[in-house]
Amino acid sequence: MPSVSYRIKSKENKLVSIYVALRPQGSKPISSRTGFSIHPEHWSQSKKRAKPINPNNKNLNNTLNNLEAFIGDCLNDDTQKGRIIDNKWLQKVIDKHNNKVDLLDLSYAMNLVDDLISSLDHKMAKDGSIGLKKNTVKGYYTFRNNLAEYEEFIGHKIKINELGKEEIDGFVKWLLNEKKYGNSEVSRKIKRLKRLLKYGLEKKINLSIKLESIGSDYNYRTKKYINVFTEKDFVKIAQLKELPTYLENVRRWLLIGLSIGQRISDLQKVKQDEIRYDSRGIALIDILQIKGGEPVTVPVKNKLVIDILKHKFPYPISDQKFNDYMKEVCKRASLNETVKGYKMNADTKRKELVERPKFELVASHDMRRSFATYHYDKNVPINLIMKITGHKRESTFYEYIDRKPKKDTDAYNFLDAIK
Repeated sequence: MPSVSYRIKSKENKLVSIYVALRPQGSKPISSRTGFSIHPEHWSQSKKRAKPINPNNKNLNNTLNNLEAFIGDCLNDDTQKGRIIDNKWLQKVIDKHNNKVDLLDLSYAMNLVDDLISSLDHKMAKDGSIGLKKNTVKGYYTFRNNLAEYEEFIGHKIKINELGKEEIDGFVKWLLNEKKYGNSEVSRKIKRLKRLLKYGLEKKINLSIKLESIGSDYNYRTKKYINVFTEKDFVKIAQLKELPTYLENVRRWLLIGLSIGQRISDLQKVKQDEIRYDSRGIALIDILQIKGGEPVTVPVKNKLVIDILKHKFPYPISDQKFNDYMKEVCKRASLNETVKGYKMNADTKRKELVERPKFELVASHDMRRSFATYHYDKNVPINLIMKITGHKRESTFYEYIDRKPKKDTDAYNFLDAIK
């Protein structure tokens, strides 16, 4: 016989969702949220119901009993009709019992975001492939979960056509204070919300707020602290000797990385037998960058690095191990200058601003940033640097190295070019 039971999945000191589990006869068990919530202290694990200690809990138990009977009736009817009994079926039954909105009503935020996510599977990516990048789609799913959590927090469904500045402010306040998201993460969430509203317009939904008004007021930026490798740091790393094999391998990758200005994913793609050398002995490294698919050719003339490329080429290593081991290499190179930066707090799982020795805060992306910063400070024209790093826009490049445009230098470079 099919069985229906209820449970909660959390014991946190707050209202938590009540789930229903159904085991159809001869089928795998399925489950879904009921749409109801309760404080764990008011829930009886043994009876799988709310403790009848107040009128609200008694009413909740009556509702759960009615839902159980309703699920049983629908199960009998739909089984006879040959319908598929799965999690989606169960959620529709619950929504029908709770008189929830039609799933086709796109004026409700959750319906619209599901429709948007579905459309992403067919969207053309920049590289010409079908479907957006995995992390982009993942970001939208996380945003969807945020909306669901926020609806539970405020106790009602969000309607896109009723969203105004006050409602968006409330969402932002929840992201900051309840979810404890950092400023930059909140900005990303608001960009997702703005994209959702734009999608609503495409679906002929009238909005209560103009998209252009969702701008600078919600542009929460976390102050950047950029730490780069200096010439002195490069020399210290180059002079390190008698390292264990695994650290010596990373030291070589690090020196190459600082010399070619690529992401760690592109650095690891470099193959020794594909490196070209001109008549002067300068190395020419051809790379098809993974992000953006930009082909670049990077010249290397540092004799130490060329010797590594020719005779001591490092073996592949995972990105995670590289980041871990490079910190040890930098520690042994005495990169001990106290700097500011963001470090993951093991308890809160959030990045926090700290002051630490440089070797603790460096990571693989600092190789590319150091390359760009070093050459910019040496007055190399930014269009030449960008051809190596793969940046498309000057504004992005300046933000990346945390520098302001040198207008006078650009002017003189122009004069030199037209002589």
